[in-house]
Amino acid sequence: MREGMLAFIYRWSAVVLVVGGVCLAASYLLHPDSAPTETVASGFWQVIHTGFLISLLGGIFGLGGLLAHGLDRGAGKASVFGYAMGVVSLVLIAGLDYAEIFIFPTLAVEFPAVVEKYGAGESMPSVAFAFPLAGLLFFLGFLTFLSQLHATESVGRSSSIISMVGVVVFTVGLSGFVPMIVVKVGASLFGLGLVLLGASLWTVSRETTL
Repeated sequence: MREGMLAFIYRWSAVVLVVGGVCLAASYLLHPDSAPTETVASGFWQVIHTGFLISLLGGIFGLGGLLAHGLDRGAGKASVFGYAMGVVSLVLIAGLDYAEIFIFPTLAVEFPAVVEKYGAGESMPSVAFAFPLAGLLFFLGFLTFLSQLHATESVGRSSSIISMVGVVVFTVGLSGFVPMIVVKVGASLFGLGLVLLGASLWTVSRETTL
């Protein structure tokens, strides 16, 4: 019974990680380098950020399967703290992305001065505090969590290494101090890492049912 439940959790966590990784990479590769009002008001903007929201939800739900397997393989308390920080960071970022899908496109049409002043919301005073905090939690949380998975060999070593490199590059890219191409490279690497983590977890789910 326990093995069957774990296999179910691993399998569906694997699926959402793969879908999330693909959506993350695709969303950022297609993302425009700037956000003028006409871009924010477009359907294309909403499609891109919907893909990003899917990737965030995939991360939130997919990490649970990775944590369960990591703990089963002997990962320590640090993995739980890393998992918690990672999930909180994704929830905070999802809040901003929700606004970029459902609120700012309307503002771009009805109140374009707001978008001209604040962009897609990232320069608002409140977001200017919350977004860096989310970035710090993302960086520390995922590196801690992934290093635990790597140490316990809970997933393929290449998947954990690529994911950790992706976290570093992606975080640097989102800092705002480097060109957009760094963000796209980081998102692609991290997205690939999520796909590989999902593939590793899928293999574990098959082994669990044997």
